[in-house]
Amino acid sequence: MKKVISIFSISFSIFIFSQEKKRDSLDNILEKKIQEVELKAKKKLVERKIDRVIFNVENSISAVGGNAFEVLKITPSIRIQSESIVLAGKNSVKVMINDRLTQLSGEDLINYLKNIPAETIKKIEVITNPPAKYDAEGSSGLINIQLKTSKHNAWNLGLRSTYQQANYTTLTHGIGFSYQKNKLSVLADLSFKYGKELYTNDINYYYPLEHWKNYIFNRKHVNNIGSSINFQYELSKKSILGFQYSGTFSDNSTDEFNLNKSYNASNSPLKNYETNGTSFTRPQNLSFNTNYTYKIDTLGKTFSIDLDYFNNQSSKNNQFNSIMDNLYDNSVENVYAMNKAQQNIKNYSLKTDFDLPYRFAHISFGAKVVSTNTKNNVNANLYNTIDYSPINSQNDNFEYTENIQSLYFSTNRTFNKKWEVKIGLRGEYTQTTSNSISHNQINKNEYFKLFPTMYLSYKANENNMISASFGRRVRRPSFWELNPARWYQNPSSYAEGNPFLQPSFIYNIEVNYAYKNLFNLNLYYSNATDNFGQLTFHNTQNEQQTFKRLNFANEKFIGGTLTVNHKPLTWWDFSTEIGSGYYESNPYLDILAKHYSGWYGYTNMANNFSLNEAKTFLATLYYEYSFPSTGLNSFTAHSSLNMGLKYLLLGKKITLALHFNDILKKDYGTSANETSGIRQNFTQYYDTRFIRLALNYNFGNRNININKRTTGNQEEKNRNN
Repeated sequence: MKKVISIFSISFSIFIFSQEKKRDSLDNILEKKIQEVELKAKKKLVERKIDRVIFNVENSISAVGGNAFEVLKITPSIRIQSESIVLAGKNSVKVMINDRLTQLSGEDLINYLKNIPAETIKKIEVITNPPAKYDAEGSSGLINIQLKTSKHNAWNLGLRSTYQQANYTTLTHGIGFSYQKNKLSVLADLSFKYGKELYTNDINYYYPLEHWKNYIFNRKHVNNIGSSINFQYELSKKSILGFQYSGTFSDNSTDEFNLNKSYNASNSPLKNYETNGTSFTRPQNLSFNTNYTYKIDTLGKTFSIDLDYFNNQSSKNNQFNSIMDNLYDNSVENVYAMNKAQQNIKNYSLKTDFDLPYRFAHISFGAKVVSTNTKNNVNANLYNTIDYSPINSQNDNFEYTENIQSLYFSTNRTFNKKWEVKIGLRGEYTQTTSNSISHNQINKNEYFKLFPTMYLSYKANENNMISASFGRRVRRPSFWELNPARWYQNPSSYAEGNPFLQPSFIYNIEVNYAYKNLFNLNLYYSNATDNFGQLTFHNTQNEQQTFKRLNFANEKFIGGTLTVNHKPLTWWDFSTEIGSGYYESNPYLDILAKHYSGWYGYTNMANNFSLNEAKTFLATLYYEYSFPSTGLNSFTAHSSLNMGLKYLLLGKKITLALHFNDILKKDYGTSANETSGIRQNFTQYYDTRFIRLALNYNFGNRNININKRTTGNQEEKNRNN
C-alpha cells in the first residue's frame, strides 16, 4: 500500500539503467545511485483528458477512512441518488475495477463498492463516451476505479482503523502490504467491517378513494471481509505474467419493521398492517484474473491476453409476521411469510489486445469472448398463523445463460500538432437463453450489433482546446431483473423480474471546450430506445402493489456541465461544477402518460486548504446541491455539506483524518411518479450524516535494489449487469 502523501504533491521516481547478464560492481553501484533519484511534482486533484475526467483519490482528504462508494459521492460529474450512481443525468452507468467491468449491479454492486477501502484507490476515471476498446455495456458511460500498485524498489506495510458514528457505530480495520524487488511485484490487502446501518423509507399511495401510508425501518447488522492479491512477475525484458484475486465475504442480518396504514377519503383509518421480521444475507464474490503482456519492440508495441473468472454466490432468507387490523369491523388477520432465495453466477472471459503505435497512426485491435451462467432458486410462501394453511405460495428455479463474442478496431492520429482524430468500431454478437423451470417457460434471443466511436479534438494553442465525440452504447438487463420469481416485502406488496426484457440502445454525442485547467464546458446529447425499469402496478380489489421490470419508453437527454478551477491563494484551491439538462420520455405502455419532460440540475463547490507551510495539516470543505427535477420520476431538492481535516505525522508515516458528512442532514429527498393514474412518492434516507475518525500508519523500506520496467496494462473484467 502506498504511503499517504500530500494532497497537493506526489512523488515519482525516474529509473535509468542499462542491464546485461554480467556487470562489474561499479556499474551496479552507479545503477543504484541513479535509481534513487526522486523528483517532486504537483499532481492535480482533478485532471481532464480528451475522453475522460480523472479524480486522483490519493490526494483527497475526504477519502481517508472511507470506501469506494463514498469516494464516488465526491467524484466530479458523479452524483448519488437513493444509492444509485448517476452520470450525465442517467443512472445506468457501469463500474470497472482496473479496466475490468464488474459483474454486479444494484444492491450487490453498492455493497461490493462499500467493501473497497478508499486507501487502496489511486484514481477514478469518469468516461462518459468510452472508446471501442471497452465493452459497449453502460448507456451513460463507465466509471473506472484504478487501484494502487506496489512502489518500486520498496516494501511497505500499512495499518488502518476507522471509527464511524451515524445513528449507529461502524468500525473498519485493514492491513495492506506491497513489495517489489527485481522481477517480482506483490500487492495484498485485507479489511474487516462490522457495525450497524440504518435505512428508512416513507411511502404514500394516493388512490381515488383511499390513501395508504407505508413506513419502512431497517437496521442492518454488517459483518464484511474483503481481500485482494496482485502478483506480477517479469519473465524477461519483453514479457510479464500477472495474477489478480479479489474477494468479498459477508454475513449480514437486518431487523425489518414495516407499518402500513390506509385511510378513506375523509381521512378516517381503515386498516393497519404491522410487519416485523428478520432477513439474513450471505453474499460472496470471487474474482480471478491471469494476464500476460508481451513487448513486441522498443517503440511501445504490445500484445496482451487476459483470462478472467468471476463467481457470485448469495443466499437471502427473509421471515416476517404481519398483523392486519380491519378497523371498520374490528377483525384481525395474522400472516406469516418465509422467503428464501439463492443465486449463483459464474462468468468466464478471454480477451486479447494488440496496441501498435506507428509514426503515421496509433492502431489497436482485439477480441473478447464471454460466457455467463446464472442459477436462481426462490421460495416465497405466505401462511395463516392460526392453522398455518398456505395463503400464497410460489417456488421457482430460474436459469439464464449469456454468451458474447466481440471484436474491435481503433486508430488515432495527430495532424499538425493541433488536430487529433480517433475512430473505432466494436462488434458484439450476443446469444441469451432464459429458462423458468417451474413455469416451463424458455426464451431465446440473439443479436449482432455494431458500436462505432469517433473523437475529434483541435488544440488552437497551449491554453485552448475544443473536442467532440460520438458513440453508441447498449444497456442490457441485469441478471436479477430477468428472474420472474416473486419476493414479498409484506403481505400487500411483492417484486418480480421479467425474462422478456430487451436491451436498450443509446447514441451519445458530446462537445467539450477547455481553457487551461481553469475552465471546462461540456455539452451532451443522448437518445435511448426501449429503456426499461421498475414500474408499480396497483390492484385495488385485492389491495396489492406489484413492482415489475418492463421496457416502457424511448428517452432523450440534452444538457451540459461547467467546471471552474481557481487558486485564490497559495494555500487555497477552489473548484466548482454546475450541471443542468432537459429530459424527455415517450412511453408506450397504457399505465403511463404518453409524454414526460422536465429539467434537472445540480451544483457543487470543493475547497482544499493547506494550513501550514509544510503542508502536513490540511482541510477540505465540500457542498453539493441538487435542484428539484421533473419527468417520469420527479425529485425534490437535496443537498450535502461535508468538511474534513487531515494531519500528517512522523514524516507522513502516520495519517490522522477527521471527516464530517452531511452535517445539515439534507442528503435525502422525495421521489414521485404516477402509474395507472395513481400517484405515489418515496422518501428514502440512508443515514448519511456521520462523523468518521481514521488513523493510518505506514512503514517500510525503500532501499531494495530492483530492476525497473514499465508494467503491462491492466485489462478489462467481466461485463457488469
